[in-house]
Amino acid sequence: MSESGDSARRRSRRAVLATAGTGVAALAGCLGGSGGSGSGDGATTGTVDSAQPFRNKTLRFSTWSGTNATVFQEEIKPAYEEETGGTLEIVPGWSEILAKIRAAPSDDPPYDLTVTGDRQHYLGVQEGLWEEIDVGSLDNADSIKESLLREDAISVPVSYGVMCHAYDQAAVDWNPGPWADLTSEAEDVALPGSYWSNAMQMGSIVSQEMPFDEELYSPEGHDAVFETLREIDTAKFYTGAQDLWTAISEGVATTGQYFFAYSKKKQESTDAYDIGLSVPEKTTGYVDDYHAVRGTERLEMGKDFLDFLLTPEMQSTYAQNFNMGMAIDDVDYPTATTENVPLSNEALENVSFMQWADVAEYSETLTERFNELKTSV
Repeated sequence: MSESGDSARRRSRRAVLATAGTGVAALAGCLGGSGGSGSGDGATTGTVDSAQPFRNKTLRFSTWSGTNATVFQEEIKPAYEEETGGTLEIVPGWSEILAKIRAAPSDDPPYDLTVTGDRQHYLGVQEGLWEEIDVGSLDNADSIKESLLREDAISVPVSYGVMCHAYDQAAVDWNPGPWADLTSEAEDVALPGSYWSNAMQMGSIVSQEMPFDEELYSPEGHDAVFETLREIDTAKFYTGAQDLWTAISEGVATTGQYFFAYSKKKQESTDAYDIGLSVPEKTTGYVDDYHAVRGTERLEMGKDFLDFLLTPEMQSTYAQNFNMGMAIDDVDYPTATTENVPLSNEALENVSFMQWADVAEYSETLTERFNELKTSV
């Protein structure tokens, strides 16, 4: 790995951790205790290597299954293990992430760090599932885009994505632009149906009842969102990525609302049909931020790993392998990302990132109304 300023700062901080006296020695002993599966996870003996204080420690890291997990497994894991001497155990997951934490003893979590969406973050806060991370204590905290930080700032944003039109170019004779085109131009649309958030965020942007996505956060705006969604010629509410692509390939749907980074991977990997992609200027998005799980004995190692992920080198490595926006500005992006994903703080003002705490009290009612909407298709 190159000798960047960020790497030097990381090594300097690790040296302090390893040599600051008996208090840190006691911490190192604690970190060497039991921590779940993975090789080399037992207590260590001998002198701690000041350059590699996490040698023979295992950090269990849960991230989204599929491409996300592949990037961490093939690109980031080897780099971190080489630098620290520790072991990074990648645990792919999806909807079961919170359930596994809830089911585990509070002092023996299934992983040390986990990715979440806004809803999972909120529920985890309510249920006491997170160990607080002081984001400001990270060496690279000042590099994080402000628009990606949560108000409570107990977790660390690493990347973010936006949603796009994903369509069969042979079946679409118009040029997808703003999301409003779904109500006026599109036929046989596939919308996300596993939960209401993505479709309703999009409907809020299209509706002109209130500015941008404010309809979503006010009961007075909910009717306008559902009226907007009913104007779309929806052929299917899909339940997962494969469901969407099958619907398009079989001609059930011509276009769908889906995540750009994942759609780009599909576009690159299939020749069965010609997939077109278009990200509206005002669109919906999500932030992948990571939490320390309650009961982890790897909190310092987890913070160190998150700091590692926020260096320009690792952010660029991630970006080159997956078309996500990254948490810091100093990133080397592929052309497909720079041409489609909003990257500056100013551009991110046009991305609707869900603020779950502001809709939680309406979630039950919105779920019922959304389920009724799906039955009409």
